[in-house]
Amino acid sequence: MAVTIGVSLGPGRSSAVTVQDGTVLGQLAGSDPAKLLAEVARTGSAGLVIDVSRLLADHVLHRHEELSPVAMIRVLPRAATDPALGRHPDDVVERLVTRRYTVPGGHDLFGRELRPIDRGALRAVCQEIQDSPARDIAVVASGSPAQPRHEREVADALQAAMPDARISVAYEFGGQGLAAREATVVLNAALSGAGGRILDACERGARGTPFQIARGDGGWVSPSRFRTLPVLGIGAADALQLQGAASLAGAEDCRVLLDRVPEPMVGDVRNGLAAVRPQTVAELGTVLVVPTAALTRAGASRASDIALVTAERPADELTCVGAAVSRPMAWLDEIAFIESTAELEGIRRDAHARATAIATANGATPGSADVVEMSTVAVPYSPSGTVRVRVRVAGVAEEPGA
Repeated sequence: MAVTIGVSLGPGRSSAVTVQDGTVLGQLAGSDPAKLLAEVARTGSAGLVIDVSRLLADHVLHRHEELSPVAMIRVLPRAATDPALGRHPDDVVERLVTRRYTVPGGHDLFGRELRPIDRGALRAVCQEIQDSPARDIAVVASGSPAQPRHEREVADALQAAMPDARISVAYEFGGQGLAAREATVVLNAALSGAGGRILDACERGARGTPFQIARGDGGWVSPSRFRTLPVLGIGAADALQLQGAASLAGAEDCRVLLDRVPEPMVGDVRNGLAAVRPQTVAELGTVLVVPTAALTRAGASRASDIALVTAERPADELTCVGAAVSRPMAWLDEIAFIESTAELEGIRRDAHARATAIATANGATPGSADVVEMSTVAVPYSPSGTVRVRVRVAGVAEEPGA
Protein backbone atom coordinates (compact mmCIF):
# COMPACT_ATOMS: atom_id res chain seq x y z
CA MET A 1 0.00 0.00 0.00
CA ALA A 2 1.33 3.44 -0.96
CA VAL A 3 2.20 5.94 1.72
CA THR A 4 -0.62 8.50 2.08
CA ILE A 5 -0.55 11.81 3.93
CA GLY A 6 -3.71 13.26 5.45
CA VAL A 7 -3.71 17.01 6.03
CA SER A 8 -6.13 19.10 8.11
CA LEU A 9 -5.98 22.84 7.44
CA GLY A 10 -7.52 25.21 9.97
CA PRO A 11 -7.63 28.91 10.85
CA GLY A 12 -5.40 28.31 13.89
CA ARG A 13 -3.52 25.02 13.78
CA SER A 14 -2.89 22.80 10.77
CA SER A 15 -1.62 19.22 10.90
CA ALA A 16 -0.37 16.44 8.65
CA VAL A 17 -0.02 12.73 9.37
CA THR A 18 1.74 10.11 7.23
CA VAL A 19 0.00 6.72 7.17
CA GLN A 20 0.93 3.36 5.66
CA ASP A 21 -1.18 0.22 6.11
CA GLY A 22 -3.02 1.90 8.99
CA THR A 23 0.21 2.76 10.83
CA VAL A 24 1.20 6.35 11.59
CA LEU A 25 4.73 6.96 10.31
CA GLY A 26 5.14 10.63 11.12
CA GLN A 27 3.40 13.89 12.01
CA LEU A 28 3.79 17.57 11.22
CA ALA A 29 2.00 20.61 12.63
CA GLY A 30 2.11 24.36 12.29
CA SER A 31 0.11 27.56 12.32
CA ASP A 32 0.78 28.47 8.67
CA PRO A 33 -1.16 26.19 6.25
CA ALA A 34 1.01 27.22 3.27
CA LYS A 35 4.27 26.36 5.01
CA LEU A 36 2.88 23.07 6.26
CA LEU A 37 1.76 22.07 2.76
CA ALA A 38 5.15 23.04 1.33
CA GLU A 39 6.88 20.86 3.92
CA VAL A 40 4.52 17.98 3.13
CA ALA A 41 5.17 18.38 -0.60
CA ARG A 42 8.91 18.00 -0.01
CA THR A 43 8.34 14.47 1.27
CA GLY A 44 7.40 13.37 -2.23
CA SER A 45 4.27 11.50 -1.11
CA ALA A 46 2.36 9.70 -3.84
CA GLY A 47 -0.98 10.37 -2.11
CA LEU A 48 -2.29 13.49 -0.38
CA VAL A 49 -5.81 14.12 0.97
CA ILE A 50 -6.57 17.56 2.41
CA ASP A 51 -9.41 18.46 4.78
CA VAL A 52 -10.47 22.11 4.46
CA SER A 53 -13.78 21.84 6.34
CA ARG A 54 -12.61 24.00 9.26
CA LEU A 55 -11.56 26.75 6.86
CA LEU A 56 -14.93 26.60 5.10
CA ALA A 57 -16.87 26.72 8.39
CA ASP A 58 -14.72 29.60 9.63
CA HIS A 59 -15.60 31.62 6.53
CA VAL A 60 -19.32 30.94 6.95
CA LEU A 61 -19.46 31.64 10.70
CA HIS A 62 -16.82 34.30 11.28
CA ARG A 63 -15.68 35.72 7.95
CA HIS A 64 -18.88 35.84 5.95
CA GLU A 65 -17.97 39.31 4.73
CA GLU A 66 -15.33 37.57 2.61
CA LEU A 67 -17.90 35.29 1.01
CA SER A 68 -19.55 35.93 -2.32
CA PRO A 69 -22.90 37.80 -2.19
CA VAL A 70 -25.60 35.42 -3.39
CA ALA A 71 -28.63 36.10 -5.55
CA MET A 72 -31.22 33.39 -4.80
CA ILE A 73 -33.77 32.23 -7.38
CA ARG A 74 -36.63 29.93 -6.44
CA VAL A 75 -38.66 28.23 -9.20
CA LEU A 76 -42.05 27.54 -7.62
CA PRO A 77 -45.70 27.56 -8.72
CA ARG A 78 -46.13 30.85 -6.86
CA ALA A 79 -44.16 33.14 -4.58
CA ALA A 80 -44.56 33.02 -0.80
CA THR A 81 -47.20 35.43 0.47
CA ASP A 82 -45.91 35.47 4.05
CA PRO A 83 -42.52 37.22 4.52
CA ALA A 84 -41.52 34.52 7.03
CA LEU A 85 -41.92 31.88 4.31
CA GLY A 86 -39.99 33.99 1.84
CA ARG A 87 -36.79 33.67 3.84
CA HIS A 88 -34.77 30.61 4.80
CA PRO A 89 -35.50 29.33 8.33
CA ASP A 90 -31.80 29.27 9.31
CA ASP A 91 -30.09 32.61 9.89
CA VAL A 92 -26.66 31.28 8.89
CA VAL A 93 -28.06 30.71 5.39
CA GLU A 94 -30.33 33.74 5.16
CA ARG A 95 -27.60 36.27 5.88
CA LEU A 96 -25.67 35.05 2.82
CA VAL A 97 -28.52 35.97 0.47
CA THR A 98 -28.46 39.55 -0.81
CA ARG A 99 -31.63 39.34 -2.90
CA ARG A 100 -34.35 36.77 -3.56
CA TYR A 101 -36.35 36.19 -6.72
CA THR A 102 -39.19 33.84 -7.66
CA VAL A 103 -39.77 32.52 -11.18
CA PRO A 104 -43.14 30.75 -11.60
CA GLY A 105 -42.69 27.08 -12.57
CA GLY A 106 -41.61 23.81 -10.94
CA HIS A 107 -42.40 20.09 -10.79
CA ASP A 108 -43.67 17.63 -8.20
CA LEU A 109 -41.73 14.76 -6.58
CA PHE A 110 -42.24 12.56 -9.65
CA GLY A 111 -41.20 15.11 -12.26
CA ARG A 112 -44.72 16.16 -13.32
CA GLU A 113 -44.86 19.83 -14.24
CA LEU A 114 -46.84 21.87 -11.74
CA ARG A 115 -46.69 25.02 -13.81
CA PRO A 116 -44.93 25.94 -17.08
CA ILE A 117 -41.92 28.13 -16.47
CA ASP A 118 -42.71 31.83 -16.90
CA ARG A 119 -40.08 32.94 -19.42
CA GLY A 120 -41.15 36.58 -19.21
CA ALA A 121 -40.50 36.59 -15.47
CA LEU A 122 -37.21 34.77 -16.07
CA ARG A 123 -36.04 37.45 -18.52
CA ALA A 124 -36.95 40.17 -16.01
CA VAL A 125 -35.02 38.41 -13.23
CA CYS A 126 -31.97 37.96 -15.48
CA GLN A 127 -32.04 41.66 -16.33
CA GLU A 128 -32.34 42.71 -12.69
CA ILE A 129 -29.44 40.50 -11.61
CA GLN A 130 -27.38 41.66 -14.59
CA ASP A 131 -27.78 45.25 -13.37
CA SER A 132 -26.64 44.27 -9.84
CA PRO A 133 -23.10 43.41 -8.63
CA ALA A 134 -24.01 39.82 -7.69
CA ARG A 135 -22.40 37.18 -9.91
CA ASP A 136 -22.81 34.14 -7.65
CA ILE A 137 -26.31 32.82 -8.17
CA ALA A 138 -28.15 29.95 -6.45
CA VAL A 139 -31.09 28.26 -8.18
CA VAL A 140 -33.53 25.81 -6.60
CA ALA A 141 -36.71 24.53 -8.22
CA SER A 142 -39.41 22.37 -6.72
CA GLY A 143 -39.14 18.79 -7.96
CA SER A 144 -35.75 19.25 -9.63
CA PRO A 145 -34.26 15.96 -8.26
CA ALA A 146 -36.83 14.17 -10.44
CA GLN A 147 -36.95 16.69 -13.31
CA PRO A 148 -34.20 19.34 -13.53
CA ARG A 149 -35.47 20.93 -16.77
CA HIS A 150 -36.62 24.22 -15.20
CA GLU A 151 -33.40 24.65 -13.21
CA ARG A 152 -31.38 24.05 -16.36
CA GLU A 153 -33.42 26.58 -18.31
CA VAL A 154 -32.91 29.21 -15.62
CA ALA A 155 -29.16 28.45 -15.48
CA ASP A 156 -28.86 28.64 -19.27
CA ALA A 157 -30.65 32.00 -19.38
CA LEU A 158 -28.46 33.41 -16.61
CA GLN A 159 -25.25 32.19 -18.26
CA ALA A 160 -26.30 33.68 -21.61
CA ALA A 161 -27.01 37.05 -19.97
CA MET A 162 -23.92 36.97 -17.70
CA PRO A 163 -21.10 34.77 -19.04
CA ASP A 164 -19.00 35.59 -15.95
CA ALA A 165 -21.68 34.38 -13.49
CA ARG A 166 -21.06 31.37 -11.24
CA ILE A 167 -24.30 29.45 -11.02
CA SER A 168 -25.12 26.75 -8.45
CA VAL A 169 -28.14 24.56 -9.19
CA ALA A 170 -29.77 22.29 -6.61
CA TYR A 171 -30.26 19.22 -8.82
CA GLU A 172 -26.48 18.68 -8.84
CA PHE A 173 -26.71 17.68 -5.17
CA GLY A 174 -29.89 15.59 -5.22
CA GLY A 175 -31.57 14.97 -1.88
CA GLN A 176 -34.99 15.91 -0.56
CA GLY A 177 -36.54 18.91 1.16
CA LEU A 178 -36.71 22.39 -0.33
CA ALA A 179 -35.15 24.09 2.72
CA ALA A 180 -32.21 21.63 2.87
CA ARG A 181 -31.62 21.87 -0.88
CA GLU A 182 -31.78 25.67 -0.73
CA ALA A 183 -29.30 25.78 2.16
CA THR A 184 -26.91 23.54 0.23
CA VAL A 185 -27.05 25.55 -2.97
CA VAL A 186 -26.77 28.92 -1.17
CA LEU A 187 -23.71 27.77 0.77
CA ASN A 188 -22.18 26.42 -2.43
CA ALA A 189 -22.68 29.74 -4.21
CA ALA A 190 -21.41 31.77 -1.24
CA LEU A 191 -18.28 29.61 -0.95
CA SER A 192 -17.43 29.78 -4.67
CA GLY A 193 -14.88 32.54 -4.28
CA ALA A 194 -13.47 31.47 -0.91
CA GLY A 195 -13.34 27.82 -1.95
CA GLY A 196 -11.43 28.76 -5.08
CA ARG A 197 -8.92 30.80 -3.08
CA ILE A 198 -8.43 27.93 -0.60
CA LEU A 199 -7.87 25.53 -3.49
CA ASP A 200 -5.40 27.91 -5.14
CA ALA A 201 -3.42 28.07 -1.88
CA CYS A 202 -3.43 24.25 -1.69
CA GLU A 203 -2.13 24.00 -5.26
CA ARG A 204 0.66 26.48 -4.55
CA GLY A 205 1.63 24.67 -1.35
CA ALA A 206 1.47 21.19 -2.91
CA ARG A 207 3.92 22.29 -5.64
CA GLY A 208 2.76 19.76 -8.18
CA THR A 209 2.04 16.92 -5.75
CA PRO A 210 -1.35 15.38 -6.70
CA PHE A 211 -3.95 15.78 -3.98
CA GLN A 212 -7.65 15.31 -3.24
CA ILE A 213 -10.06 17.26 -1.03
CA ALA A 214 -11.93 15.48 1.79
CA ARG A 215 -15.68 15.76 1.76
CA GLY A 216 -18.50 15.39 4.28
CA ASP A 217 -19.22 11.69 3.72
CA GLY A 218 -15.67 10.67 4.65
CA GLY A 219 -14.56 10.20 1.05
CA TRP A 220 -12.77 12.64 -1.19
CA VAL A 221 -13.36 14.72 -4.29
CA SER A 222 -11.02 15.92 -7.03
CA PRO A 223 -9.77 19.53 -6.86
CA SER A 224 -11.57 20.38 -10.11
CA ARG A 225 -14.90 19.15 -8.74
CA PHE A 226 -14.34 20.90 -5.42
CA ARG A 227 -13.77 24.17 -7.26
CA THR A 228 -17.28 23.83 -8.70
CA LEU A 229 -18.94 22.27 -5.62
CA PRO A 230 -17.11 23.57 -2.52
CA VAL A 231 -20.04 22.74 -0.22
CA LEU A 232 -19.04 19.06 -0.53
CA GLY A 233 -16.17 19.84 1.87
CA ILE A 234 -18.50 20.99 4.67
CA GLY A 235 -18.49 18.72 7.74
CA ALA A 236 -15.68 16.46 6.51
CA ALA A 237 -13.72 16.56 9.78
CA ASP A 238 -16.45 14.73 11.75
CA ALA A 239 -16.53 11.75 9.37
CA LEU A 240 -12.75 11.68 9.10
CA GLN A 241 -12.31 11.63 12.89
CA LEU A 242 -14.60 8.61 13.17
CA GLN A 243 -12.68 6.81 10.44
CA GLY A 244 -9.32 7.84 11.90
CA ALA A 245 -10.18 6.53 15.37
CA ALA A 246 -11.43 3.24 13.93
CA SER A 247 -8.32 2.83 11.78
CA LEU A 248 -5.95 3.43 14.69
CA ALA A 249 -7.90 0.89 16.76
CA GLY A 250 -7.79 -1.64 13.91
CA ALA A 251 -11.60 -1.86 13.89
CA GLU A 252 -13.65 -2.10 10.70
CA ASP A 253 -16.99 -1.99 12.55
CA CYS A 254 -17.27 -0.03 15.78
CA ARG A 255 -18.86 2.83 17.67
CA VAL A 256 -16.50 5.74 18.28
CA LEU A 257 -16.65 8.02 21.31
CA LEU A 258 -15.35 11.51 20.50
CA ASP A 259 -14.31 13.80 23.37
CA ARG A 260 -16.19 16.97 22.41
CA VAL A 261 -17.06 20.16 24.24
CA PRO A 262 -19.57 20.69 25.82
CA GLU A 263 -20.42 16.95 25.75
CA PRO A 264 -18.99 13.79 24.20
CA MET A 265 -20.44 12.56 20.91
CA VAL A 266 -20.63 9.10 19.36
CA GLY A 267 -20.78 7.92 15.77
CA ASP A 268 -20.71 4.57 14.01
CA VAL A 269 -18.18 3.13 11.56
CA ARG A 270 -19.11 0.31 9.18
CA ASN A 271 -16.62 -1.36 6.85
CA GLY A 272 -14.12 1.34 7.83
CA LEU A 273 -16.47 4.14 6.71
CA ALA A 274 -18.32 6.61 8.90
CA ALA A 275 -22.11 6.25 9.04
CA VAL A 276 -23.47 9.38 7.33
CA ARG A 277 -26.84 10.96 6.55
CA PRO A 278 -28.16 14.16 4.96
CA GLN A 279 -28.87 16.06 8.17
CA THR A 280 -28.12 19.11 10.29
CA VAL A 281 -24.47 20.11 10.28
CA ALA A 282 -24.05 20.90 13.98
CA GLU A 283 -21.35 23.51 13.44
CA LEU A 284 -23.53 25.53 11.05
CA GLY A 285 -26.90 24.68 12.58
CA THR A 286 -28.56 24.03 9.23
CA VAL A 287 -29.70 20.94 7.34
CA LEU A 288 -27.91 20.08 4.09
CA VAL A 289 -28.63 17.40 1.48
CA VAL A 290 -24.95 16.43 1.18
CA PRO A 291 -24.31 13.63 3.71
CA THR A 292 -22.22 14.22 6.84
CA ALA A 293 -21.34 12.09 9.87
CA ALA A 294 -24.31 10.94 11.96
CA LEU A 295 -23.25 11.98 15.48
CA THR A 296 -25.37 11.76 18.64
CA ARG A 297 -24.82 12.75 22.25
CA ALA A 298 -23.00 10.01 24.16
CA GLY A 299 -25.70 9.84 26.84
CA ALA A 300 -28.45 9.51 24.23
CA SER A 301 -26.79 6.67 22.29
CA ARG A 302 -28.41 3.27 22.30
CA ALA A 303 -26.75 0.07 23.45
CA SER A 304 -24.83 -1.68 20.70
CA ASP A 305 -23.28 -5.10 20.22
CA ILE A 306 -20.30 -3.65 18.34
CA ALA A 307 -17.02 -2.56 19.91
CA LEU A 308 -16.76 0.86 21.51
CA VAL A 309 -13.61 2.77 20.56
CA THR A 310 -12.61 5.79 22.62
CA ALA A 311 -10.83 8.39 20.51
CA GLU A 312 -7.89 9.36 22.70
CA ARG A 313 -5.75 11.13 20.09
CA PRO A 314 -6.13 14.89 19.36
CA ALA A 315 -8.95 15.75 16.99
CA ASP A 316 -6.71 17.17 14.27
CA GLU A 317 -4.56 14.00 14.30
CA LEU A 318 -7.67 11.83 13.97
CA THR A 319 -8.86 14.00 11.08
CA CYS A 320 -5.56 13.54 9.27
CA VAL A 321 -5.53 9.77 9.77
CA GLY A 322 -9.13 9.57 8.57
CA ALA A 323 -8.22 11.59 5.47
CA ALA A 324 -5.24 9.35 4.77
CA VAL A 325 -7.35 6.16 4.85
CA SER A 326 -10.35 7.64 3.00
CA ARG A 327 -11.54 6.34 -0.34
CA PRO A 328 -13.32 7.67 -3.44
CA MET A 329 -17.07 7.44 -2.94
CA ALA A 330 -20.43 8.36 -4.41
CA TRP A 331 -23.84 8.93 -2.83
CA LEU A 332 -27.33 9.00 -4.40
CA ASP A 333 -30.56 9.97 -2.62
CA GLU A 334 -33.62 9.79 -4.86
CA ILE A 335 -37.39 9.34 -4.99
CA ALA A 336 -38.87 6.60 -7.21
CA PHE A 337 -42.28 5.09 -7.90
CA ILE A 338 -42.66 1.30 -8.13
CA GLU A 339 -45.54 -1.06 -8.85
CA SER A 340 -43.81 -4.43 -8.37
CA THR A 341 -40.84 -6.14 -6.71
CA ALA A 342 -39.20 -6.63 -10.11
CA GLU A 343 -39.44 -2.89 -10.76
CA LEU A 344 -37.84 -2.19 -7.38
CA GLU A 345 -34.90 -4.46 -8.23
CA GLY A 346 -34.47 -2.63 -11.53
CA ILE A 347 -34.39 0.74 -9.77
CA ARG A 348 -31.81 -0.55 -7.29
CA ARG A 349 -29.61 -1.91 -10.08
CA ASP A 350 -29.84 1.36 -11.98
CA ALA A 351 -28.93 3.41 -8.87
CA HIS A 352 -26.01 1.06 -8.18
CA ALA A 353 -24.72 1.45 -11.75
CA ARG A 354 -24.96 5.24 -11.70
CA ALA A 355 -23.31 5.54 -8.28
CA THR A 356 -20.51 3.22 -9.44
CA ALA A 357 -19.93 5.41 -12.49
CA ILE A 358 -19.72 8.51 -10.29
CA ALA A 359 -17.27 6.82 -7.88
CA THR A 360 -15.10 5.76 -10.82
CA ALA A 361 -15.14 9.32 -12.16
CA ASN A 362 -14.08 10.47 -8.66
CA GLY A 363 -10.92 8.36 -8.84
CA ALA A 364 -11.89 4.78 -7.98
CA THR A 365 -10.07 2.04 -9.87
CA PRO A 366 -12.47 0.71 -12.55
CA GLY A 367 -14.18 -2.42 -11.24
CA SER A 368 -13.30 -1.74 -7.59
CA ALA A 369 -16.39 0.26 -6.56
CA ASP A 370 -19.02 -1.65 -4.63
CA VAL A 371 -22.10 -0.87 -2.56
CA VAL A 372 -21.41 -0.24 1.13
CA GLU A 373 -24.94 0.92 1.90
CA MET A 374 -28.29 0.70 0.14
CA SER A 375 -31.73 1.38 1.57
CA THR A 376 -35.21 1.59 0.08
CA VAL A 377 -37.95 2.96 2.33
CA ALA A 378 -41.54 4.01 1.72
CA VAL A 379 -42.16 7.77 1.71
CA PRO A 380 -44.81 8.74 4.31
CA TYR A 381 -47.95 10.62 3.20
CA SER A 382 -47.25 9.81 -0.46
CA PRO A 383 -49.05 7.63 -3.02
CA SER A 384 -48.57 3.90 -2.60
CA GLY A 385 -45.38 2.70 -4.27
CA THR A 386 -43.41 5.88 -3.54
CA VAL A 387 -39.94 4.98 -2.19
CA ARG A 388 -36.78 6.81 -1.24
CA VAL A 389 -33.64 5.13 -2.54
CA ARG A 390 -30.25 5.80 -0.96
CA VAL A 391 -27.07 4.26 -2.35
CA ARG A 392 -23.50 4.68 -1.13
CA VAL A 393 -20.64 3.24 -3.16
CA ALA A 394 -16.93 3.14 -2.28
CA GLY A 395 -13.95 2.03 -4.34
CA VAL A 396 -10.20 1.69 -4.18
CA ALA A 397 -8.15 4.70 -5.23
CA GLU A 398 -6.26 4.46 -8.48
CA GLU A 399 -2.51 4.29 -8.03
CA PRO A 400 -0.76 7.44 -9.31
CA GLY A 401 0.41 6.95 -12.87
CA ALA A 402 -1.81 3.90 -13.36
